[in-house]
Order: sequence, then C-alpha cells, then structure tokens
Amino acid sequence: MSREADRQHIEKVLSGDKNAFRYFITHYQEMATRIAFSMVQDEVQAKHIVQSAYIQAFKSLPRFKQEAKFSTWFYRIVVNESIKVNRKSKLEQQTVPISASHSISLQTQNGALNTLELTEKRKQINQVLTSMKPKERLMLELYYLQEKSTQEIKMITGFSLSNIIVLLLRARKNFAAIFQTSNP
Repeated sequence: MSREADRQHIEKVLSGDKNAFRYFITHYQEMATRIAFSMVQDEVQAKHIVQSAYIQAFKSLPRFKQEAKFSTWFYRIVVNESIKVNRKSKLEQQTVPISASHSISLQTQNGALNTLELTEKRKQINQVLTSMKPKERLMLELYYLQEKSTQEIKMITGFSLSNIIVLLLRARKNFAAIFQTSNP
C-alpha cells in the first residue's frame, strides 16, 4: 500500500470520517492475521488479536506521528498484542497447519506425484514451525515468508537488530535440527 494513500486515509479518520478506517482493515488484515497466527498458533486467537490491535490503532491514531509507515506501526501493535496473549496463556499450543497462502508457492511439474510430495513437504514444514518458539516462528515468517528486511522486522517487533539476528540464527538452526530429526 502506498504511504500517500495511508496518509490520506489517516487524515480522513482524524477529521471525523470513521468509515475511512475500513481502508486499513481491507489492506492490512491478512498480514496482521499471519503475524498474530505465527505467534500464537491459533486462528481464533489470531483474529481476536488483530481485532484488538485495530481498536488500539484506531484509538491511538491521533498520536501516530507518521514517521514510520502505518503498516509497520500497526504490525508492531499486533506483535505486542500477541506477546500479551502468549504471556497470559501458557497453555499447550494446538497444531494448526499454516494455510497454503502462508506457504512458499512452488510450481508442480509432474502432476499428482509432485502435488503429493509438495503437500507432504508443506505438512512437514508446518509441523516444524508449530513446534518452534513463537519468537523464532515469527522471525522465520517475517524474514522468509513475508520477505521483510531486518530493519522492517525491527520496526514491526520493537526488537533490537542484534536480537533479531540472534533469533534468526537460532530459528534457522532449530528449524534445520527439528526438520532433520523428523525426516531421517
């Protein structure tokens, strides 16, 4: 989404047009849900987190300085809300597979056999991701699947650059170890 379009809609909302906020819901909901899901591994909770984040963003919009992109500011709210939910519920995380829209799309070349192999690989990757710690899962999601730079991840999560690098290294190492263990 363009920064200019975001600014125009922010101005509309701040001048009293509450319906203009729908623009942000339309444009940022999918990614926000992915981020929340990668942290909590529960679709229903992820949707509640995003809803709560939108309410918080709407209330805080007058204080948004527009130095960063709206998306970065909003995704940081989503990450903070997700962290709060994880702190509150130390329950066992349910295994919920990441949908095809979260996976790296690969072209199938040889029909049904390749489709079956691809489905199996996605299932294995999803199983590994769901067994990882939330912060590591988030780093892999943002860096590899959403192709965010470390600077963008810093702005979204509020983590320091060194923390992001360490988390990415640890996440890659843990992912590889878990993947190799589960696929001898």
